Amino acid sequence: MIEGQARTASPRGFAAAGAACAAVVGVLLAWLLLTPMPVLRAELRVLQFWWLEATVFVGLAVAGAVLGELARSIDRRDVVALSVLALAAIALTLTLPRRTNRIFYDEQIYQNVARNLADAKRAQLCNDGAIRDGRLHCAAAEYNKQPYAFPHLISLAYRGFGVRPSIPFALNAAAMGLTVALVYVLVVALFDDRIAAFAAALVLALIPEQLVWSASGAAEPWASLACIAALLAAACFSRSRSSTALAGVAIAAAYAVQFRPESLLIVPVVGLLVLQRAPEEVVTPRMLWAVVIFLATSALLFGHDVAVRNEGWGTSQERMALAFAIQNLRVNGWFFVHDPRFPVAFTLLALVGCVVRGIPSGRLTMATYFLLFFVVTLFFYAGSYDYGADVRYSLMTNPPVAIFAGLGAAAVWRQVHARPLPAIAVVVLAIVAAAQYLVVSLPVVRATTDSAWAARADVDFAKSFAPKLPKDAYVLTHNPGMFQVWGVNAGQMSLATDARFLDELASRFGGGVYLHWNYWCNTDDPVHRALCTQVRGLRPMSLTYEFRSGDQRFAFYRMDVSQRSHSNP
Repeated sequence: MIEGQARTASPRGFAAAGAACAAVVGVLLAWLLLTPMPVLRAELRVLQFWWLEATVFVGLAVAGAVLGELARSIDRRDVVALSVLALAAIALTLTLPRRTNRIFYDEQIYQNVARNLADAKRAQLCNDGAIRDGRLHCAAAEYNKQPYAFPHLISLAYRGFGVRPSIPFALNAAAMGLTVALVYVLVVALFDDRIAAFAAALVLALIPEQLVWSASGAAEPWASLACIAALLAAACFSRSRSSTALAGVAIAAAYAVQFRPESLLIVPVVGLLVLQRAPEEVVTPRMLWAVVIFLATSALLFGHDVAVRNEGWGTSQERMALAFAIQNLRVNGWFFVHDPRFPVAFTLLALVGCVVRGIPSGRLTMATYFLLFFVVTLFFYAGSYDYGADVRYSLMTNPPVAIFAGLGAAAVWRQVHARPLPAIAVVVLAIVAAAQYLVVSLPVVRATTDSAWAARADVDFAKSFAPKLPKDAYVLTHNPGMFQVWGVNAGQMSLATDARFLDELASRFGGGVYLHWNYWCNTDDPVHRALCTQVRGLRPMSLTYEFRSGDQRFAFYRMDVSQRSHSNP
């Protein structure tokens, strides 16, 4: 195929590509429809690791080739500008917000799944695990409901640098810098406007919630970055029209959809960008081959979605419903207009960027990008930005808003440049803007109090006691995954209700068995409280360590598993 232009496709080329596409779809449907659910989950536990490994390493190889094409449109000034912006964004992430977990206990789950991927090559959450020779050996596990791209990314870092609790924080700080850099390059590739690119990247680096969540171990910063990478791949293809770049679009999109359940929405955005910028390429055999690559690379995501489709996601009622949209819109709609968590100046600049004339095609794609990720949360029962820590969902909308703000800032800059303001006016405006950010937005970034304080206190308490446990001790808890990441043998507290399990622990672990009286033992949920009380009464116990925070009590008890007790000490 002649690179750089679409050619007239032969019927034979269409037939071959169409047959391949139909074959992939047929195999995928047969697998999903004919495989019993327990078997499907078992297969996914084995296949996820290898599929993601192949996606990442093939994607890196293709990215290397595409970057060579992209380099021709990026000059030295761009490299300097995006490097400065990326380093500044990382520096802000490392210094302004508190580095802490903010979504409990999802971040601990990601890390445990990552350790399972690294040590056992299995996509699973370990409910009964022992650390032997520095590796996790899991005796009982379950397939986790969350997509696996982010845990797999953590597992890559674990294999390179060792299993360290700091790894997710380092990855998200890096994600902040990479997102800022890729937004800069995307704006240059789409709009050929370096002022807009600089402003968009700067805006993204200063959005309070972008900073806050980039200093956590959550999946959203990388989910957002992966979406930007997929769009950048599409922008590169629209410029070069090379088959390698098109393959990169398919692989980047397939990888991006595996970070968050709603990440699949990036696919129509990528498709719209290609339709806007390279319409003659849409109906071609190689586009069908790109679809084949995408379907094959993301096949396990469809299997995953089928396998977890009946998961409750924290509720026994409807997860998605029209009734939630109005109440969520009352919060999320005002978020960009009157909320200290998002500077209104950025919103005003974004509105200017939406309406200013003379900008190349691409704004419709950015508007669709924002609307899809904004609207989908409205129908989710926990989609309000005021619901717990779910303001993190706003990170998926930050890149298009920042890009529009960059376009708006460039338009304002050129207008001011055409009609220069007095120097004193420019200084005053700069001071007012900086003061507004420092007074309104900086406290949001620096805040350390939130609804997760009790769970955070529990994790901090448990982490402080973990090094004091005897060698080869075993901990019964609601959250064994975090102990396993810390190198401690641990299992689900519910397993102890089987007397045979407790009897076996005495012979398996010479360091003793400990009960972790944790956050779930203090909740109002009668099921969790009853389980904690029941397990505490199964064997004689002695209090080893105790800590109180507010109305929360956390403790470690040492269990005498050799004796049975029918009274609650």
